[in-house]
Amino acid sequence: AMYGQNPNVITARISKYTYGVNMCLRFDKKKHPESKRVEYDDGPRCKDIFSKFILINDLVESGKIFEQSYFPIEKDQTEVTFRIYRSTERDAMFTDNRSCEHLLTVTVHSPNVERGTDRKLLVEMDFSSTLLHFEAVDASSGKSAQADIQFDTK
Repeated sequence: AMYGQNPNVITARISKYTYGVNMCLRFDKKKHPESKRVEYDDGPRCKDIFSKFILINDLVESGKIFEQSYFPIEKDQTEVTFRIYRSTERDAMFTDNRSCEHLLTVTVHSPNVERGTDRKLLVEMDFSSTLLHFEAVDASSGKSAQADIQFDTK
């Protein structure tokens, strides 16, 4: 028998799209248009921000997991909804940009409201197979939500 590298195993691929989720950031009048301004308890925020995990034409190594942390906007919020998007542009700033396409929505429960907005939600995107595996975990309760979607590569 021969042992060695299998040349048919793909170890890295090039992403055909930019992938990410929508989020709200603190409103910055130097950067954000007034049309995106939304008022919350803790002040104005900019809606529809495209929070990117991976950019178009990025080389994605097999097994690499991209992770980011998010926090609820409102103190008494018991669930957080993530809308997953892909874009044909590297630098689309907003998810309602015409280059962005909404793929799916995932909602994670975050029941421990006594911590207010100080509740970390860990979001992972795993691009290591032909599916993009998305998982959001509420760190304080361990509750999670996940989904798989087709990961398009070049």
